[in-house]
Amino acid sequence: MKVLYVTSELFPLTQTGCVGEICGLIPLALTDQGADVRILLPAYPQAVKAIRRKGKPIDLGNPLGLGASRLIPGWLPDSSVRVWLLDCPTQYNREGGVFLDDLGVPWPDNGHRFALLSKVAALLAEVGGMLGWQPDVLHANDWTCGLAPAYLAVNGNRQCATVFTVRDMRQQGNFDAELLYRFGLPKSTFTMNGLEFHGRLSFLKAGLYYSGKIITTSPSFTREIQLKGHGEGMHGVCSLRGGDLSGILNGLDEGEWNPGDDPHVSTRYDSDHLDGKLRNKLDLQRAFSLESNPDIPLIGMVSHLGLDEGADLLIAALSGLISAGAQIVVMGSGDKDMEHSLVMASTTYPGRIGVHLGWEQGLHHRILAGCDLFLVPARFDPCAVKQYQAMRYGALPVVRKTGGLGDTVLDTLHGETGTGFVFNEPTGGELMLAVSRGINLFRNRNTWRRHQIYAMNRPWGWQDPAKSHLEIYQRARSQISAGIYM
Repeated sequence: MKVLYVTSELFPLTQTGCVGEICGLIPLALTDQGADVRILLPAYPQAVKAIRRKGKPIDLGNPLGLGASRLIPGWLPDSSVRVWLLDCPTQYNREGGVFLDDLGVPWPDNGHRFALLSKVAALLAEVGGMLGWQPDVLHANDWTCGLAPAYLAVNGNRQCATVFTVRDMRQQGNFDAELLYRFGLPKSTFTMNGLEFHGRLSFLKAGLYYSGKIITTSPSFTREIQLKGHGEGMHGVCSLRGGDLSGILNGLDEGEWNPGDDPHVSTRYDSDHLDGKLRNKLDLQRAFSLESNPDIPLIGMVSHLGLDEGADLLIAALSGLISAGAQIVVMGSGDKDMEHSLVMASTTYPGRIGVHLGWEQGLHHRILAGCDLFLVPARFDPCAVKQYQAMRYGALPVVRKTGGLGDTVLDTLHGETGTGFVFNEPTGGELMLAVSRGINLFRNRNTWRRHQIYAMNRPWGWQDPAKSHLEIYQRARSQISAGIYM
């Protein structure tokens, strides 16, 4: 299976968050399953520096009238996965981030920048054979690549299947309708059954409507986006495409998140040697100036401090958690009022609450290795990986039942195969009740240990997600073979 994997960010070439990390892991996992994958990514300055170049650039002319464009071929660092960087200096060779300038303001021409990425993806899907490589499937990721399936559809695509992944319905890429003509799309596409969304041109809707198959990041998220309360206004098109939606849970880089071989922790351990986790707990308590006592339940949270990830729920529950005898360690940044509340709480409860504003990779690992319970109380989370990380390190997660969190954490109320504690409503009281159950179980050491061991041994690698992706690709190919086009 030849796969053209199109994305606006990809670790280790460029990354703004977890999407870049995940998009960096999927092509590797697909390659391990035997797929022939080539990645198309904008030629940001940091990406150009990072790839291992191979061959001469390929001239593309001026596909959208935005400037001369070319493909820079190479490989991902330390990998055999091929990558094409779309080089158009007027669009991508600039200081700042992928989506934002140095002041944190969105680039005013983001629509143009990612329309060009989609246009070139469609060109490669149509005439890749002229370059010696014809893809079977074009896999477009998120709103930034959403026009690619639309370009193929309006050009009468008959040979390359299309698959679109949506991770966040709120990131829609909605732009002025007049850009339709600037981007070379016919007026016939600007309808309710097409690109139009409340009078604007929507990249996300283009991907949802014109792709052969659609992947979301969890079975629950697949169901949720077809409902009015979760579809961010696009529940109609999601429901229309319901038969072509599939939820595939993300995997975890088990090499990176492995307590038995982790250079960041003070003592390495595994499910057969959990005494090492106890030593990491004492190390974490000392690092945050907490009372060093292995019998005190230690709760960790690594988060963007905002409403989406439920930091306010933790703040609302803090006094109750302290009264229940717990210690709390928080690392993150975000909403300034929430940051202030947490810092003030750490001074109000010295020795019980530790706060680190910002993010450090090593400290993230140390918190997982040292805490007993790990909070992921998100209001919105299609499929985080923090709960995987927590289970891998023997820290039982406390999660709200939303998106992939509810799909991946089984409450201990269900028996010995339970791996955490799940609550429904996004309130401090509900979070407090779930954590209280965790604290009670922590004090029953034999039962707690059984749940820890089971959670640590759950497989969360990328092998199964990669196989599921290949199955979706094959279904999309079958549509093309049967003459079914969007």
